[in-house]
Amino acid sequence: MNDIQTWQIRNYLLSKNLPIDILIEVEDHFITQIVHILENEEIDFENAFYRVKVLWKKELSFPRYNIQFDLNDTTFFVKKITGNLLKTTLRNSFFYSFAVFTIILSVALFLNESAFGYFSLICMIIVYLSPIFIYLKNMKDFLLARQYDNYTLTYYQNHILVVAAGGGVFSQVLFNYRSGISPYIYHTVNVDFSWEGFWSIFGFLVFIYWAVFNVVSQKKYLTQIKVVKPYLKYLRASS
Repeated sequence: MNDIQTWQIRNYLLSKNLPIDILIEVEDHFITQIVHILENEEIDFENAFYRVKVLWKKELSFPRYNIQFDLNDTTFFVKKITGNLLKTTLRNSFFYSFAVFTIILSVALFLNESAFGYFSLICMIIVYLSPIFIYLKNMKDFLLARQYDNYTLTYYQNHILVVAAGGGVFSQVLFNYRSGISPYIYHTVNVDFSWEGFWSIFGFLVFIYWAVFNVVSQKKYLTQIKVVKPYLKYLRASS
């Protein structure tokens, strides 16, 4: 198969708005299937390409009624894959965040109220800063999504939230944490239940989950962008 034929396959798949990391895998399948047909049947490339497109027609077609939150049409194939990826990301984020949450709260059983307030405050700051640190450390890789914003380089770029945008709210939480939130959490963990403590603990878990979800998505993005980088030479950067 020559470069022109590979270019035809690539352009066809780009027209399907596939995330580039998914497109790379689908392109490999297309080439393998076309080569198999060419090697085993008396048929030219155009007809072999057409037959493979027919095989993939259902997966690479767009829903007739397409209600979604972005401006790009999404094929059934991508919807199925990204749906599974989202479930996996949400599930993993919950397990990791619940583990962190449990460890932090269990310390309240061994420290006094003041010590727990300082300990949990430090943990909150670390949790909040973790995704920001990862972003700054790998900024060049994250900025690729902006440089090629005509494409979706990887599905995970849609899940990377701007953590710093919540800095104002977070600073207010920190300001009131030791005087208000921390005591409620401490007493509730030590079996002195109150609704204020319950909602404080719930908010604490949500906060940890939000940060962990960011970190998990960032790690997935960085893994996938390594796969995408060699493919960037075939894409047109934004002007």
